[in-house]
Amino acid sequence: MSRRSLRPAAALVALALIAGLAGLRVAWTRAPGPARGDTIVVIPPGWSPPRIARELAGAGVLARPRLFLWGLRLTGAGEDLKAGRYRFPRPASCARIQADLREGRTERLWLTLPEGLWLDEAVGLMARDLGLDSLDLARRVRRPAAWNQPFLAGRSDLEGFLFPDTYAVEYPPRAEALLDQILDRCGGVLAELAARAPADWPFGPAEWVTLASIVEAEARLDEERPRIAAVYLNRLRRGMRLEADPTVMYALGERRPRLYYKHLAVDSPYNTYRHAGLPPGPICNPGRRSLESLLEADPADRSLYFVATGDGGHLFSETLAEHRRKVAALRRGRP
Repeated sequence: MSRRSLRPAAALVALALIAGLAGLRVAWTRAPGPARGDTIVVIPPGWSPPRIARELAGAGVLARPRLFLWGLRLTGAGEDLKAGRYRFPRPASCARIQADLREGRTERLWLTLPEGLWLDEAVGLMARDLGLDSLDLARRVRRPAAWNQPFLAGRSDLEGFLFPDTYAVEYPPRAEALLDQILDRCGGVLAELAARAPADWPFGPAEWVTLASIVEAEARLDEERPRIAAVYLNRLRRGMRLEADPTVMYALGERRPRLYYKHLAVDSPYNTYRHAGLPPGPICNPGRRSLESLLEADPADRSLYFVATGDGGHLFSETLAEHRRKVAALRRGRP
């Protein structure tokens, strides 16, 4: 065959190669069809590229496993794929999958700790929402010295210091790292608020959190938190017992829709009907607004009593006689 006859054939081969490479490029970079929503895929440590490809294909994410594996060999990326929890569209392009796995663009877990949870309630929520071992968590929250946080000095557990907030948690979640994150957040808020406190502020972190936890358990309306705080601050200054119902429930170890006189006699240092001053520690995990309420309490407010109105609010009184009149009016159904 002459050189002239070879030239058109070589050109055709070159064109075919170019077209083939272009087709592979399109197949590599484009998802094969419209997206049918997203899905979460967990890639454990130590999985090989073929096993990862099978998992992605089974989840409906990877439509071209052979092309994906071929691309990994061509780019040498097979050793760089990172374990984690990923969110992918179904289906996704090979290019998108490889890039996400190489760069570790993992999908974070989210944990929301509401205000006012007791310690065991918070442990149960963390274990449920993050799939953690509840017994391991329960042990860790009762070893506060393990975190070497100054505000935990003298504490027997983390009650009150699991700061209510929403946390982004890396996968796989680890109890130690999670509690580190929560306690760092708590320490940051306490330090920020302490910087705003007056020079004669009488409370250290433990006392501050303890009183704020009672405000948290009593308050339903944000605007009332400083007034409730003022009542308890006034009572402490006068040496009066706080007589806070939530401390009795904490002493009983159960939340109750209503307390009776027999409950007020429970023998516990947390029962503020029997013991003056603050209880030994927090009775729940207070949020920022309750912690701030102690700073925002009006020093001119002389209230010593309050009673719930049944709609989330409270009526406040400066004297016992005034308080009793309001309680009687509420029982008669009058405003």
